Amino acid sequence: MKNFDTIIDDVKLNAKAAAAVVSKKATMFYDASKHRISAETIKRSIGKKLIELGKLTYKATTQDEDLAEEIAKVVEEITELKQNLAIVDAHIASIRNQKICPECSNKVSKISSFCNICGHKFEDEPEEVAALPEEVVEEAKAEDIVVAEKKDEIVEAAEEAVEEIAQDAGESVKAADEAE
Repeated sequence: MKNFDTIIDDVKLNAKAAAAVVSKKATMFYDASKHRISAETIKRSIGKKLIELGKLTYKATTQDEDLAEEIAKVVEEITELKQNLAIVDAHIASIRNQKICPECSNKVSKISSFCNICGHKFEDEPEEVAALPEEVVEEAKAEDIVVAEKKDEIVEAAEEAVEEIAQDAGESVKAADEAE
């Protein structure tokens, strides 16, 4: 029975480790989801401002009115919204261990040297060059590979525990039958 307690302790330990990883992933997913909602709200606002800009430009052109101030104001608002969107997109990329290509705005892995869409070569940041690949690779291993390994360990421990419980139950039934 001592072996069963050890297995149960191992299962508990593995379950806690898996739960911690799942919790971290869930938090990251939640944060990324909040930022994506924020990004969509900003994109809708940009769309509305672009429509407003188009209407003002059309009106200024067709009615020969001077709406330069109004147009400049809307352009400024669009620029500000796009800057906010870039910040939100950078947060999303950071949460996902990605970086954003400055040429085409594609999101790629932080360890990428080139953009897989436009081919832009990323310049290495001096301080981050030595640490980044190791950090990212280690974190990826810790979050993805270890989770898969822990899952297999948990399943194995559970199967062993079930097998041991079945054996103990069988022995108990056999002992009870012999006692009658």
